[in-house]
Amino acid sequence: MRKNKYGKEIELLAPAGSYEKAIIAFKYGADAIYIGTPKISLRTKAKIEQEDLEKVVTYAHSHGKKVYAAINIYADDDQYEDIIEQCKMLEKLKVDGIIAADGGIIETIKEYAPSIPINISTQANTISLPACKFWKNNGAKRVILGREINIENLKKIMKDKDDDLEVEIFIHRSNMFFIFGKMLFKRFYSRKRSKCKQRKMCTTL
Repeated sequence: MRKNKYGKEIELLAPAGSYEKAIIAFKYGADAIYIGTPKISLRTKAKIEQEDLEKVVTYAHSHGKKVYAAINIYADDDQYEDIIEQCKMLEKLKVDGIIAADGGIIETIKEYAPSIPINISTQANTISLPACKFWKNNGAKRVILGREINIENLKKIMKDKDDDLEVEIFIHRSNMFFIFGKMLFKRFYSRKRSKCKQRKMCTTL
């Protein structure tokens, strides 16, 4: 794992939409990947099913790499059976973390995958120190900050946060003209959950 100029380790994390893409990410230098099944993550175009998760985690851990599983939807009641099933599987696989934003899902992770670290998704739009403290008090090991955070807030969070709370940030951002992940208009426009049309809408405004 690489270090910054202050000697602190930096984890390079990449998305992976399939088993093959995960392997490529690792071979080209990623320390870790995040991955999710289309049914209960916002990675709706990913070619990943439950059995693929096991293959990815097995490969990663055998090569000293990490895998973070995304269950980052805001769930309806009828989705919790699938969420519980996946949490149980991820507990057995000892995945390196589960990415979530929905409070109900976070409580489910605590119950059915108690040994797996909770990473708060960027979908939670965390951009302040009090919000970071809230998530830590509710079981989070890591907070993935909102892409809309400004540099002043980022500096304050890094200066004043608890030492044992990890922080993750994107080195690229979205082109949305809305608070990231909270576009009610995109749901109206797309007619389907998680089918964000920002490439057709936001980037052409």
